[in-house]
Amino acid sequence: MIVDTHVHVVARDEVRYPLRPSGVGSQWFREHPVTVEEYAATADAAGVDRAVLVQAHGAYGSDNSYVLDAVAVAPERFVSVGIVDPDDPAAPDALRALAAVHGFAGVRLFGIGATAPTWFDGDAGMRLWESAAALDLRIVTTLLAPELPRLRRMLDRFPGVPVVLDHCGFPDLRDGPPYPGLEPLLDLADFAALHLKVTSHVLEAAGSASDSATLVRRLAGTFGARRLVWGSDYPQTHDRSYADLVALGHAACDDLAATDRDLVMGGNALRLWPALT
Repeated sequence: MIVDTHVHVVARDEVRYPLRPSGVGSQWFREHPVTVEEYAATADAAGVDRAVLVQAHGAYGSDNSYVLDAVAVAPERFVSVGIVDPDDPAAPDALRALAAVHGFAGVRLFGIGATAPTWFDGDAGMRLWESAAALDLRIVTTLLAPELPRLRRMLDRFPGVPVVLDHCGFPDLRDGPPYPGLEPLLDLADFAALHLKVTSHVLEAAGSASDSATLVRRLAGTFGARRLVWGSDYPQTHDRSYADLVALGHAACDDLAATDRDLVMGGNALRLWPALT
């Protein structure tokens, strides 16, 4: 079974689901929006069985209305990950309300913006991690590589809470294999609850197909293949077809054993999000 752990969907109906651009990232949600119905058909054609629908911060901020409703289109194959405003004192209450919605399976702690995300490992972050742990939600963190020490501090405090790091923390891969820019990420390998989301963004940054396979082999060798999950980043990544993004993920796993390839492309995601099974 193939599971895409990083899909964004955008509604056509901007009256019911108004865009709330955060100013972070590109305007992909205007240039190449994809509804959940369109994605489901595209996934069928590409042989993708399940998906984690991740709140598009750039398009909607912390208004999770569409990603929550999108799951209802195919509740047997989709779960959602939403965002709450960490600066809101009522954020833990908001998270509890979201957790009551069918198919809601994780909170995305989005730490990319104009200022350093000091909330992430401060009191606000602590409250959210405690709430997520109590609700058995997966924590999906979005941090740039220089902010990974903040993640280390939280992993230290919550060693048993499953965490998935978006885009592998955006490592600097410009120098090519053996990728010295990976070191801040590799330093987190001892935290057994940490999983890496190996997305198209990361694989394209690695270079050629053989280079992306080298990257995945190194990540698997350090973290273990059981702690890697594949995500397309579709349609934020739309420089090629969805089928090509799926093929990119498969090719990046070429150097792994067949059982490990299956884990990265789906098995690990099913373990993290059992509602997808």
